Amino acid sequence: MKKLIFLSFLIGQITLSQEKRNDFYDFNIIKEDLTYKTNMRYENILNFSKSTDKLNLYSTYIDLRQYNDFSKIYWNLGQGYIYLSNTWDLEYSIEKNFVTYQNKDVGDKDYNGWEIDSLFRNYIEKVDWAGHRWSRSWGFGTSYSDGGDLNYDLFDEKVNDIFLTYRMSTNFDNIGLGGSYLSFTTNGGGVLSSVKDNGYRLNFIVDTFTNWGYGFQTANTLTDELRSYGNYANSYMLDFASTTSWTYELSHDFAFITDVYFESENFFNGTARADKIEFNIFPHIGYNKKLDDSFRFFAKLGVIPISIIKYSDGFDDSGFYIKGVAGITYRW
Repeated sequence: MKKLIFLSFLIGQITLSQEKRNDFYDFNIIKEDLTYKTNMRYENILNFSKSTDKLNLYSTYIDLRQYNDFSKIYWNLGQGYIYLSNTWDLEYSIEKNFVTYQNKDVGDKDYNGWEIDSLFRNYIEKVDWAGHRWSRSWGFGTSYSDGGDLNYDLFDEKVNDIFLTYRMSTNFDNIGLGGSYLSFTTNGGGVLSSVKDNGYRLNFIVDTFTNWGYGFQTANTLTDELRSYGNYANSYMLDFASTTSWTYELSHDFAFITDVYFESENFFNGTARADKIEFNIFPHIGYNKKLDDSFRFFAKLGVIPISIIKYSDGFDDSGFYIKGVAGITYRW
């Protein structure tokens, strides 16, 4: 497959992250399609980047995961960005999530909830710093969840976030055959919680991405966050997530892809929330078909043979599961 240099951070909810969903400020809207204001947008096709002159994106997909005794469904009704002007975009995501147990143990319960995010992003003048040209943007947005934390089975908390964000990003052509990407993001805002006290959330995020060449790519995210709302009282969270992906082209529309994912999430002070270690391997077949000049169909199907998810309170959610994704993107 022709080598293409990534000019944006392309790894995200659909492609690589196996469990993490819509992490509030780490929003970025379909990270595999995310671009920073240039003359071109970029789209992800089987983990390879292609430029497009389409300024708007709408995507919808269903992500189904079948475990031994329960299933999770992430149904994204709409996700993408809308061009507002030469310097403004509207980014959005509307997602419906389900958890259904075939055989309930004590404490198990089904879940049916929403994740709704919107962000107005303003791109400002680029600057030269430390020998690199940096893109910059700021924005304001809202995030709503009535599911608490779908991964940790905290289904009772409704959370509304109102926040400001600022980001700087640059590229390094000399790291990896396809180049590398680095961004710094800082966010802060108020949080309305249905559980207990309202409060705030502040964080600082470092994202890196490297296209090593020969089908190998690595994405890393380091998040430092201070939370004080609901069940968090001046709590500090440190999270590191890393995904390495290898893509082998089978044909023009098919590829064999293996994703290796690791995450360490730790909480300090003011919360009973358990720490988490997660590791999984996801070999799968990816499919991406151009239907016409605006529409594309994408899908993936595979089995996670190794999935280790352990919490510091002794809870163990390890095991294998089947994952399938199917959706459509529309660009105009």
